[in-house]
Amino acid sequence: MVMDAYSNPTTIATVEQFKTALMAVRDRIGISPNDLAMLRAHCRAIKHTISTTRLAEELGFKSYAPAGLQYGILAHNVCDALHCVLPPTPSGDPHWWRTLAIGNHGVPVTNDGHYEWIMRPQLVQALQELKWA
Repeated sequence: MVMDAYSNPTTIATVEQFKTALMAVRDRIGISPNDLAMLRAHCRAIKHTISTTRLAEELGFKSYAPAGLQYGILAHNVCDALHCVLPPTPSGDPHWWRTLAIGNHGVPVTNDGHYEWIMRPQLVQALQELKWA
């Protein structure tokens, strides 16, 4: 199956690297209660798959935009802590969310009509080992 640029499942970090990065973000910048709630909601979603609309509902936001923005900021901070360089995208934009997830390629229509993210399995395990999710 051909993957799109946002659905590349190539591992970007190990479980231990994600744990170290999350702790570094927590200690240097801080992880807000909303950040933690986002990570929990995504990790606990069926098959660790969620859309920004569903994420917004989980956090009590009125629309998906603030959820996507906050998720992207958290992902950017984790990416920086990992010293990770994400693969290029067709637009050239980094799409920081790809640090925490991959796109659910091949699912053109979701229940809420928005693109779905699948949390990286190494991050799922890291969150579970840290007892954050």
